[in-house]
Amino acid sequence: MPREVSLSCPAKVNLSLRVHGPRPDGFHEVSTVLQTIDICDRLAIQRGDPESSLRIDVPAGGAPADDSNLVLKAARAFFAALGEPARGVRFRLEKRIPAGSGLGGGSSDAGAALRGLQSLWGQPLDARQLHAVGTAVGSDVPFFLVGGTAFATGRGEQVEPLDDIPPAPMLVVVPAVEVSTAEVYRGWNSAMEAGSRADWGRSASLPALSRRGDAAAWVMGNDLEPVVRGLHPEVNSLLLALRKAGREGSGGPQVSGSGGAVFAIGELPDVRTGLAGKGARVFRTRMLPREATGSSCARHFL
Repeated sequence: MPREVSLSCPAKVNLSLRVHGPRPDGFHEVSTVLQTIDICDRLAIQRGDPESSLRIDVPAGGAPADDSNLVLKAARAFFAALGEPARGVRFRLEKRIPAGSGLGGGSSDAGAALRGLQSLWGQPLDARQLHAVGTAVGSDVPFFLVGGTAFATGRGEQVEPLDDIPPAPMLVVVPAVEVSTAEVYRGWNSAMEAGSRADWGRSASLPALSRRGDAAAWVMGNDLEPVVRGLHPEVNSLLLALRKAGREGSGGPQVSGSGGAVFAIGELPDVRTGLAGKGARVFRTRMLPREATGSSCARHFL
């Protein structure tokens, strides 16, 4: 068995997101279409002294290097599932996915940790067991064990792989603000309490079969977007700028997840002027098919 592996940890966008209401466990029931993209972190995993404690290095920052890091949480959950002590592994994480952006960086890192440990330990868990471990770590982690295009329900942990959407270019813009997922969902709860609950049970939809070859057709709204825009004027400003620079037939712009990243499918050649002075990070990127999950991918800046 190998003693070291290195994996890419791709970001994701929510092409659509419906929120159906709070659950007894404190999470929210959602249905969402998820898509991996080629903005990636990089995670190296090395087996070492079997008596040494787990360790993670994050040389360039961008994530905690302590027990709160989801990579270490994933490793502990993995070894707990094996009934073994959690030790003897060193991680090195190179962060590229901005934190607090709705792009799933921490969950992707955790998913890569589980895939890498599976490889180093000879695939000891079956698919069902690995899914359970991922679910215990975080709602988005099971998706990153699958990648590509997928439909997720429950609190996001029930993942149904879909046929990959044909590759398409994408623009992702991340504001100079971190967005709290908990704060956004509190805002959504307050808005629903103040208004009507009639929409809580509505279902997410998928594009008609005749349109599924068009990537832009999958961008069908995000129920959290109005809350994010209200809490963070920076996000609202980016959305307006991208809409002004957009063209007929492009998908979006739209907030991903609980924000604050904003994305649009297609080419937006006139976007540079509209984003000037907004302090945002801009990525020209692409959708990443399932078979590319875990392989090398690049980040592209405008």
